[in-house]
Amino acid sequence: MQRLCLLFCLLVLGRILDVNGHNYALDCCLKTRDTPIPWRRVQDYRLQQVQDGCDFPAVVFVTVKGRRICAPVVSPWVSRLQEKVDARKAKLQRK
Repeated sequence: MQRLCLLFCLLVLGRILDVNGHNYALDCCLKTRDTPIPWRRVQDYRLQQVQDGCDFPAVVFVTVKGRRICAPVVSPWVSRLQEKVDARKAKLQRK
């Protein structure tokens, strides 16, 4: 009976460690692109953050064809592209 209880406790502990010890973020960038993207090709973007389980922060641009392109957060062209996308979205919402 004690062995059964010990086995059960080990299984529960193993499951807890398995859930907490893995990175379950499935949609993270593995690398970023330093080459600017033409703003007309970009439809939207989202932010990738470390607290979401990813290895590093990035901006994930979504093209009009649905392709995801990862870019470094600190690049000046990335900030400008985000501003253009935000301005386009705001203009469309006002219509």
